[in-house]
Amino acid sequence: MIRKDLILVWHHHFYWIRRCVTLLSKSVKPHIVQDIAVPQIIRLGGISIPEYREEAYHIVLSIDLGNTTTACVIVGTNLASGLTYIIDKKVWMIHSIRPPKKGEEIFGKSLDGTILSRNAVEEHIRDIIKATLKESKIDPSKDLDYLVHTTGLVGQWESDKHINSYLGCLSKGCMDAGIPPSKMRPPMSKDKLPSDDSQFSLMDRVMYDGAVAGTIPATGLSGRVMIANDMEGDLSLAGIKQGALSTPVDFRNPCVGIDFGTIIDGRFTEAVPKGRDDPYARTTGCIIGLGGAIADALTRGTGEVDPIIGTAREFFGDNIISGYFSKKESKRIRNYVDSVHELIKVEEVAHNHTHVGLVPIDPSIAENMKIKIFGVDAGENFNGHDALMEIGMEVFRKEGRKGFTELVDRVMSRTALRLIRVAAEKKVFTGDMAIGFSGRAIMSGRKPEYVLEGVINSEQYRDPVDRMVFVSSALPRGAALMARCMSGLGNPKKPIGGCRGEACILGRRKRFQNM
Repeated sequence: MIRKDLILVWHHHFYWIRRCVTLLSKSVKPHIVQDIAVPQIIRLGGISIPEYREEAYHIVLSIDLGNTTTACVIVGTNLASGLTYIIDKKVWMIHSIRPPKKGEEIFGKSLDGTILSRNAVEEHIRDIIKATLKESKIDPSKDLDYLVHTTGLVGQWESDKHINSYLGCLSKGCMDAGIPPSKMRPPMSKDKLPSDDSQFSLMDRVMYDGAVAGTIPATGLSGRVMIANDMEGDLSLAGIKQGALSTPVDFRNPCVGIDFGTIIDGRFTEAVPKGRDDPYARTTGCIIGLGGAIADALTRGTGEVDPIIGTAREFFGDNIISGYFSKKESKRIRNYVDSVHELIKVEEVAHNHTHVGLVPIDPSIAENMKIKIFGVDAGENFNGHDALMEIGMEVFRKEGRKGFTELVDRVMSRTALRLIRVAAEKKVFTGDMAIGFSGRAIMSGRKPEYVLEGVINSEQYRDPVDRMVFVSSALPRGAALMARCMSGLGNPKKPIGGCRGEACILGRRKRFQNM
């Protein structure tokens, strides 16, 4: 007689042996997509010419006014290969914006309380765009196809009036930099596209209907802004999908994309039901609250940066340490990490909340659309800031720079893992999802290693290495992808829309739009 308990034990051991062999064969290193410069064509005499000067490229300028930095990134996509490159990138600190002059209209404030006037922000946007265009030698009238401006600035974002004021200010700064207004409007038909774009466009076969990278944005369902940095979350997810094309990860729906900027934003998407008429995934969950602001607060306690406006980026830089798993977490540092996480709340946000970690939210929209929201906070609306500074000060004094670095890396990676766990408990995250990360507070140091290590130890996946990707510059990549979606410039051979393992959804889109 065969004993069932022995069969179960054998299956258990066989699973773990197979899992270990799989992980070892893949070196257990996270897939990290860094910014890649445009390839150069070398001519006789050693003269180099950027590839976009001789091949069909779609070039998009992304300008994002954040809570800590303003990022101006020019992104170029080779329309034949579908690969995206960074042509030029400039990042300026928000606290470098000049103070308001007497009589100027106050535009808003950053998360650290920096007061911003409309005129000062317009000049700031103008100057960073001009500097980026000058260095890249991109002509805004001849070379640029589209411009996307976004802001995650949440210090004053309480009404449609504030939103329109922010976006109008950004538009004015862009035009003052020499960007033609036509570069901020999508083309209405294929014949309005440049000739090199037109030959790749599918606008005559399918129309743009609001979906980006195979997903209908949460805001697209209501037409109203649910969260202050709504658009950033949608674009970052799209950018992670685009970046994953250069890895073995099939990062299509269902998936979760989390952008750890100063303010965190994220999106969970569903697997598209087989019987649905349209082929687009819906947003099932959003993430809001504090991201890099937590690391900034810890760093301000070190005395190495300004105690009010200093940032972790100024302390650490943006370098990623990539390799095999590091040594085990030291007990002393783990105790400090535990203390920090006693201050950090990671939870589903009740629909009666209007702010999470200082980020405004309209709870009625989320409730009506049946979207679950997960928030990250330190105390209540970031009133744990000073306590974080004190912990940072103690760790830096007792453990030095090395110990403090491990503290920040462990704190942020554990925050990411807690988000995944809480979402799984609420049935929004499932084991068949791909996970993508971007943003300064999760891409630097050893955080990618620690996150992957934590996911492996959670036993949620049988193939965790090829379910996860870390992508630099996800937001500008997503902005460029959205611009291509509006111009019908998808690549059916390298699909981004649809579900993992399935074919391009072009055919389903045509059938749906012809119904």
